Amino acid sequence: MKSGVDAAWLSQLAPFPGRAAMAWRIALVCALTAMVAMTYGIPESAISCYLVFFVMKPDAAESSLLAVALSVLVMLVVGVLLLLTNLTLALPAMRIVALAVSSLLLLFLASASKLGPLGGIIALVLAFGLTLLSYVPVGEAATRGILYAWLMATMPMALVLIVSITIGRRPLTLLRTTVGDRLHAIATYLESGGRAGRARLREMLGEGQEESMKRWGLLRGLALARRDETRRLGMALQESYRLLFAALALRENRQGASDVQRAALASAARKAGQALAAGRAAPPADAFPTHSPTHSPALAPAQSPEHDAPHDAPHEGTHDAPPAPAAQQAWRALSAMGGDAAAMPAPQPAEPFMAPDAFSNPEHVRYAIKTTAAALICYLIYSALDWQDIHTAMITCYVAALGSVAETTQKLMLRIIGCLIGAAMGVGAILFLIPHMSSVGSLMMLVFAGALVAAWVAVGSERVSYAGVQIALAFMMTVLQGFGPSIDMSVAMDRVIGILLGNVVLYLVFTLLWPVSVGRRVREDLGRALEGLAKMARLGEGGRDQAVAQASVVAGQLAGIRRALGLATLEPRDLRLDSARLRELIAVTQSVQALCMRLLIDAPEPDEALAVRLEALARAVRNDEPGSVAHVNQLMEGQ
Repeated sequence: MKSGVDAAWLSQLAPFPGRAAMAWRIALVCALTAMVAMTYGIPESAISCYLVFFVMKPDAAESSLLAVALSVLVMLVVGVLLLLTNLTLALPAMRIVALAVSSLLLLFLASASKLGPLGGIIALVLAFGLTLLSYVPVGEAATRGILYAWLMATMPMALVLIVSITIGRRPLTLLRTTVGDRLHAIATYLESGGRAGRARLREMLGEGQEESMKRWGLLRGLALARRDETRRLGMALQESYRLLFAALALRENRQGASDVQRAALASAARKAGQALAAGRAAPPADAFPTHSPTHSPALAPAQSPEHDAPHDAPHEGTHDAPPAPAAQQAWRALSAMGGDAAAMPAPQPAEPFMAPDAFSNPEHVRYAIKTTAAALICYLIYSALDWQDIHTAMITCYVAALGSVAETTQKLMLRIIGCLIGAAMGVGAILFLIPHMSSVGSLMMLVFAGALVAAWVAVGSERVSYAGVQIALAFMMTVLQGFGPSIDMSVAMDRVIGILLGNVVLYLVFTLLWPVSVGRRVREDLGRALEGLAKMARLGEGGRDQAVAQASVVAGQLAGIRRALGLATLEPRDLRLDSARLRELIAVTQSVQALCMRLLIDAPEPDEALAVRLEALARAVRNDEPGSVAHVNQLMEGQ
């Protein structure tokens, strides 16, 4: 059992396409940030490097836009800080009030709007600037300190912009890779089936279309590729996602196809993937075969229990077998990829800037209150102790706040592990490497190496990414002191103590004040998924393209529900779901996934009655009405 767990954790650190490219670019920007900060005397270079981890994305265009957006927002924050300086410089009580009010507002927007993590970063910059006023009681010095805070945030953004424009990964390359990988995985699964292939397709479904379509929107809006290829890739993203559902339906839902039909689909998918990945148009799909010979050597039925032979067996040896609905949809998807070059994909469902429940769901306000309370507690602790070097406690609160108790518990373990690893790396560097360094160039190499390790972990899955971010924070805080190589061990240890203190305070606040259970989060997400199914039920055949966009939203919500349920055992007993309830919710996610697949593959006419029932169930699930989850399962079984 232990070896299995160790293997699972080690697998999270294994290379995957794009991981190394993302990691070394983050490390490069961090090294350049350290060099600029040391050369021009910009304080808190560790925080500057840390911000890079939040802004750098796999896509150069998205990284550039985020860097510009954050720089503009920070400029606005600096303007607010300059106004607040005159009001709070001589009144410490007003300073705390200003910190609390601004933090509450920005963290509320971080939770209830598309501002997201940027809201937390802006709140951090504003709070950090206000706390500096405690140590610079002279107006001119305070203004200078605020301007340094502005440089601390905008300088790394400028470097992110430069690196992204010059050597960043282009959205066109990433989209070609996405489409090619999808179609290759589909072809492999159609040829051989198997648990690994099925798991890979389900993982791709859970990733959804949001990131890919956002990337395609940047490609189109910024004219970063030829118009014909932009349109081709848009249609390929949409139809390859539809093909994921169809390929799974061919084996999972007994909508099996003959060997020849599966071979034809696999061959066409592989050819289309190779062409689109190389920047060419997908070849036109051939006529779809409607019969099967007695035996197909290329696609012999799998005998292993991990393959899908029971689902396929009834189709072996048949003649003139009509294609199943899933096979028809798969072939239509492949035909659309090589069809009209002027066709455009359906847009993703539009989302307003503010969440629909922004002003009705108290969790947004409570999140802001809890994070602000944790940050203020840390600020008061290190101010009362006159221990400025543990100010990293307050920083940790802004960058590590989470939602449910289970998430908080899991991420606490990851953050503490990451903090200890980063601290060990930093202390080791202070003891053995920094004494031999005499230039900024050697310090740049050290920062690059440490940031590379942290970034490798941080760009992985959610199971380890928080540890990577914490490795970065602890390492940067220990090795970047002043404006050159430093061997001051006391400052390094104080900063690590501050990080641990911030994590502990954050954990206590989030678990004791309005704790959020996994069950509540799951009910909210399940209600949204059911509402998404209701929208799909109203579309029918006429809205088949819009159905793909909606299905990707539902699949992403279901993937989030599964991740949340996987953390349920980390909750305290009084919040934890009992085993029966947990099994029931897991069964519901499987049923909702099956209905989503049916509505996408085989829904020729709109079904208003089903849509109304799904909306009623969504309300019941959100309100946790007795028997609501069981009613969902009953409805799905009836479909």
